[in-house]
Amino acid sequence: MQPQGILILGGTGFVGRQLIKHLQSFNLDIYVLARSAHLLPKLPNIEYYRDSLDNITLLNKLLPRCKTVFHLASDSTPGSSASQPTFEISNNLLPTLRFLEVLQQYNQVHLIYVSSGGAVYGNPNTDLVKEDTALTPLSYYGAGKAALEKFIIAFAQQTQCFATILRPSNFYGPEQPYRTGFGIVSTVFEYMRANKPLSIWGDGENVRDYLYISDFIDLCVKLIEQPINSAITQIYNVGSGQGTTLNQLCDLIKKVTQLPVIRKYQPSRTVDVRRIVLDCTKVYNHYQWSPKTNLPKGLELTWQWFNTLNH
Repeated sequence: MQPQGILILGGTGFVGRQLIKHLQSFNLDIYVLARSAHLLPKLPNIEYYRDSLDNITLLNKLLPRCKTVFHLASDSTPGSSASQPTFEISNNLLPTLRFLEVLQQYNQVHLIYVSSGGAVYGNPNTDLVKEDTALTPLSYYGAGKAALEKFIIAFAQQTQCFATILRPSNFYGPEQPYRTGFGIVSTVFEYMRANKPLSIWGDGENVRDYLYISDFIDLCVKLIEQPINSAITQIYNVGSGQGTTLNQLCDLIKKVTQLPVIRKYQPSRTVDVRRIVLDCTKVYNHYQWSPKTNLPKGLELTWQWFNTLNH
């Protein structure tokens, strides 16, 4: 019988925690490998390993049991590696390439790599960005993601393994912790709670595509249940398809919370993309997936959670 287990690399982040929480009800073996796995809640039927991708012995123990691997591990943001290209190489590229060396022995595994729909395209000259748009990242973070995509495509072509690359837009939702450089929605809520001014780089007219976390997890489940076993690596944009400026986002948050969003405008940064909105037609055609939660509703649900947390 073919193995059915799921290995999650980097499960301590926002996406990983939500995915683990959702999969715990599945009658499947779930393995989580993360450097800080001791921070994760202990759930039944889930095995946690506090380790790195360099533990070849552990990987050779787990991979024979698995049908699916989610690669969520990343140690950087566009801002954190802005002047450190070698940080991307040593902390993100090299560990993943060493992992691929091990993975090529296990052709039953479907590798799902979570890239970035906001960083790999740079500033495309189109309203809606399709998957075949040229990759012209502005940050070392985006360049690292784009490079790993190319390595995964080459890996799949050289082996009998198959892979899916997801390019999600900006995640938000309940249980997203405040962390510098991650998650503008949780950042705004945190600054509101502390009555601190929010630093906005530039004029606040940069446009982003925001994706409610539960909608992304729904797609992850579809990928587990309906993998497209293809020699060609499938790449999917995953977003709302709706563009929102940072100023509009702050106005929406003000409307949802009935509280002011204090803004402090700073000089723009070269690593920040001006506009990115994803065309998600391909993932809809292949999986009949589209987001169910619009931004006002998602912000309302997120604020309800955040308000409960802080009272």
